[in-house]
Parts: sequence; C-alpha cells; structure tokens
Amino acid sequence: MSLNNFQEYKNKESGALDTNPQNRPKYVQKVQSIPQAEIWRNIVLGEISSKLTQINDTQTSESRVRELNDALNQLFKEKRSWEHQIKNLGGNDYIHNTKDMTHSAVNIAGWRYFGRAKELPDVKKMIEEKKGQDRRNESKKDLEKRLDDHYYGKVKDSKQLLEFEARRSEELKRKYNGTGEK
Repeated sequence: MSLNNFQEYKNKESGALDTNPQNRPKYVQKVQSIPQAEIWRNIVLGEISSKLTQINDTQTSESRVRELNDALNQLFKEKRSWEHQIKNLGGNDYIHNTKDMTHSAVNIAGWRYFGRAKELPDVKKMIEEKKGQDRRNESKKDLEKRLDDHYYGKVKDSKQLLEFEARRSEELKRKYNGTGEK
C-alpha cells in the first residue's frame, strides 16, 4: 500500500471529507453526508464556471465549443442531482432558493446551448425554427385569451339574462308560429 493510499484510507476512516474531483461518485445517492454532498456540488459549480469561461473564449475552436457545451449540459444535470440529494438528506433547498445559471442558455428540445455554442450554424438554424414556432404558439395563446370561458359557455348565465332569453324565445315562437315564415 502506497503512502497516498494509506493517507486516503486514514482520512476516510477518520471521517475527513474528500475533495479530490477524481473521487467524485458517479451515483450521488451513494453519498449520505450533507457536508460531503455540498462539497461535491461546489466542485461541480467550479467546473461549470470554468467551462462557461472557456466556451465564451473567442480562441476556442468549433469542435471544442461543441465538446464544452455537451460537458456543460452533463454538469448541469449532475448539479441538479446533487441539489436533490442534499434536499433529500435534509440539507439546504438549493433547487428553489438559488438563481439558476442556465438563464443565458437557449433551450432547444431539452438541450441547452451556452455562449458561443449559440453561434454555431446548425444551432442558429434550430433557434430560428424555434422562434418561428414560438410566434405561432403566441398567436394561439392570444386567441385563447380572447376566447375566454364566456365564449365556451362555461360561465353560468345570470338570472336576468335567462329571463330575457325565455321572453325573447316566446316572442319569436309566437311571431313565427303560424306559417314558419315572417
């Protein structure tokens, strides 16, 4: 057993918290300690911050931008998993109490595009298609706003209106009763 392995073993036995990113567990449910889970969440946040800086660098190649964008999507999923695990363990509720870092991203079909990834040709095309679809959806929403519950007859009619309709129906029946024509 090497000295590093021995030191790692002693730290684990003594309950010291692990901060080595290579030791981060693949399954967040394996971590049952709130402080350890928060450390892993903070490490993921650091990686996200680093990759966001790299993806916005103008010197980064197109293929590297794609790789960074994929990595960011995975890291945001992992961050969300850590937040759920911390909440399940009885820790802070980071899910509702923090501002999400994805507000600058464009979400297309469940995949987010960050920084310069939004400028890639195929992504630009998808963004334009999404904007066109959003415009069509907005016009449908405007129509739904104008056609409210009164239009669909879901609102109960007032007593006065029902009385008026009954009187008017009787008048029209008497008027057209004889011949069926005016």
